[in-house]
Amino acid sequence: MKDPIWLLATRPLEFLKTLYLFGKSDIPVATLPSMAVALVLAGPSNPPLVAKAFVWLQLHMLTFQVKNQIDGIEEDRLAKPHRPLPSGRISPASARTLYHVLFALMWAGALSTGTVVCTLAYSVAIVVYNEGGLAAVPVVKNVIGAVGLACYCWGTTVILDGGRQLQGLKAVAVLMIGFIFATTGHAQDFRDRSADALQNRRTIPLLLSEPVARWSLAAEIIVWTAGLLLLWKPPVVMGIVFTALGLRCLGGFVASYDEKDDCVSYCWYGFWILGSNLLPIFARLRGEL
Repeated sequence: MKDPIWLLATRPLEFLKTLYLFGKSDIPVATLPSMAVALVLAGPSNPPLVAKAFVWLQLHMLTFQVKNQIDGIEEDRLAKPHRPLPSGRISPASARTLYHVLFALMWAGALSTGTVVCTLAYSVAIVVYNEGGLAAVPVVKNVIGAVGLACYCWGTTVILDGGRQLQGLKAVAVLMIGFIFATTGHAQDFRDRSADALQNRRTIPLLLSEPVARWSLAAEIIVWTAGLLLLWKPPVVMGIVFTALGLRCLGGFVASYDEKDDCVSYCWYGFWILGSNLLPIFARLRGEL
């Protein structure tokens, strides 16, 4: 049943489930990696700061996801019918109200945590992505997605680091996260090819032939895996584990062209991204951060 937003708020568990369903897809490739890199770069932190960083992160992610899903209801009816709008958990009107509330709360969080510049960059990125229509441009879509992911890591790191701004290898680590997603982020589009084709979206897996799109992604994962190992110099065992994650990810994409298998491969891509964000911990252990 499509409830007005005020009625949803009177049912806390149902409301939280609705928010969870809006942000569920972000957990493996954004929530976990962002919190992981922030904890790695900022070092050990106390529970209140971790909670503050997590809330800040969720406000930013949900602000984007709610607006993005409002604009993509018809696509989600085909590919992701479990989401709140196509499943009828919330009406489009209530979702729009929720978006405006989240946007305001996101900026309140920025003002209270000293992350105004980060949130400003993020706000510009999500507005041009959604309202500007740049989500339909394959290369630009990945670049803006990379800006968003970098902002997640940037803001959470600053919060966990007691308000200290990024510099040195910490800034390099966050930039690397953005560059990695800018070049490999289209891994998420393989699982949605049917819905994207129906919506006439020009994603990289649809613009290129299947073999070219998949093998080029595999090559990028190989290059990034080797480059990150050289940059962060993890112990041999950890290097082998990270390499295995990359191989499992790219192996899945090139071994099967089925969208169900692509969903599994995308999960492995999320674990590989998470691993890439954890590698700077070895620089911290060596006292370089």
